[in-house]
Amino acid sequence: MNSSEQSRLVVPGQTLVLPKRYERLQYAAQERQADLTQIVRKIPEATARVEQLLRRIVSADMGMFEALLGPSGSGKTTFLSTLPRFYTGAYVTPLQDTIPLLEIAEEIKRRMIGADPGQIFVLLDRDNPETDEAELRRFFEQLRRLFRTPEGRVLVVWPITDRATATQLRELAWDVGGDSIVDQTSRGIYPFTGLPKEDYFEVADITARSLNGGQGLEAFGVGAQIAAPLMQTSDTLSQFFGKLEEKAQELNNTFGDTLKERRVPRVWILVAGDDIRELNLTVANLTQGTEKRIDVDRMIALLDAGDSGSGYLGDWRQRRHQIAFLLRHLDVRLFELTPNVAVSAMRAFGDQAVRGVLKKKMDSAANASRAMQAARFFQLLANIPSSNAATTRAASEETMNEYRRVQQLSSKNDKLMNKALAQAVERALNDSGISGKVTAERRTLDPKSNLKPDIIVELLDGQLICLEPTWRTTGKALNGEVPEQQNTMTVGHIQQYLLVKILEYVKDLGL
Repeated sequence: MNSSEQSRLVVPGQTLVLPKRYERLQYAAQERQADLTQIVRKIPEATARVEQLLRRIVSADMGMFEALLGPSGSGKTTFLSTLPRFYTGAYVTPLQDTIPLLEIAEEIKRRMIGADPGQIFVLLDRDNPETDEAELRRFFEQLRRLFRTPEGRVLVVWPITDRATATQLRELAWDVGGDSIVDQTSRGIYPFTGLPKEDYFEVADITARSLNGGQGLEAFGVGAQIAAPLMQTSDTLSQFFGKLEEKAQELNNTFGDTLKERRVPRVWILVAGDDIRELNLTVANLTQGTEKRIDVDRMIALLDAGDSGSGYLGDWRQRRHQIAFLLRHLDVRLFELTPNVAVSAMRAFGDQAVRGVLKKKMDSAANASRAMQAARFFQLLANIPSSNAATTRAASEETMNEYRRVQQLSSKNDKLMNKALAQAVERALNDSGISGKVTAERRTLDPKSNLKPDIIVELLDGQLICLEPTWRTTGKALNGEVPEQQNTMTVGHIQQYLLVKILEYVKDLGL
């Protein structure tokens, strides 16, 4: 994954990716380093049929042919291509339509030299062949002869969409070679129905998560309630995927139309704290992946909990079907802001009121910039690959104590702290060769907005990122300086802050 994909994989306006053909699915999975075994489902009945045919080939000591008949988009190619993932001992070799039909037998014979048993040769891209009867007869005669040779102990499968053609293949195969070519019960046709319809939504959701940066169908506005009627009117999984994509695009367009005259920001919450271990645990509990996106499933589970909860939960429950969609469009993320980064920014850019509470009151802007460039949120903001950025150091006890001192100001002087942090971000951007405007506590999103984000970062490529720092503590006392306090860095505290803060943006944008 390249650096631009790291920070821009899921942004407002991105379209839902649900490949309807196996070739596109395979390409998309490779591009996003997704595991196909997590996407593709086993089809037990069809797998059992192939296993039965392979066993017969071994017992009869000769090859077999079978047409796999199913509607376009039912998953025939996907099933055959991924069969070895679910059935040990099966080896699938595709034979493209660039190989003439009458050269298939020789091609199989050539490829079988020294090959293991359990070989399945699939005639791809011939779903609706334009082949005359004489040629098909010659083809089956060649197969009949091949199947009697040691190299011919193989299964040849022809995926077919057209029922009339499949029937013709069956009749000709039986006429030419009978059970020397096809199974005498099926006469060479297996009706492939693909996945049962009740599995469509789950497979679509897993596919969406695998290929869309961990975002499921809910994040694109097509949750189970909206998807249900689309599923009922779909004859194949491919049709269902297509309808989901169309519906997601329709919702995306509606969202864009609603906000034609508004700038939609990306909202990133920065949790500052005195203990890196506690920070990491809290953020990890509320996010997914290295891009620190919000764990939408956790938020939905919170809304679905039986207790009445606070007022903000009531507001969100009214938007229950939209929460994933809204969090994605606002690109909401949650990051750690470690003591090293926070304290260095305060020392270098804080005013007298901020620096006055610190033991060490000064640090260079260059040091603050280097610390900032090690922060994960800044790496994503500036497209810095994490492997190339400075390594985050564990905070010393001295640094944690310095953070505890300055954190005491947050109840009254957090604006001063936010301004110092904004200056550190701007300096780090400049040192990274990135032009951008960083403002703190001074402006609204646009003329129609009543909301003043803590920090606004505007990059030259048009990105608008709102940083919302929240200054937290584990509550540890500092002898003679800081009394013991409540731990405000817990999952519950941050979860509430996040939802309340994002609700402010949602309401301000009129969503």
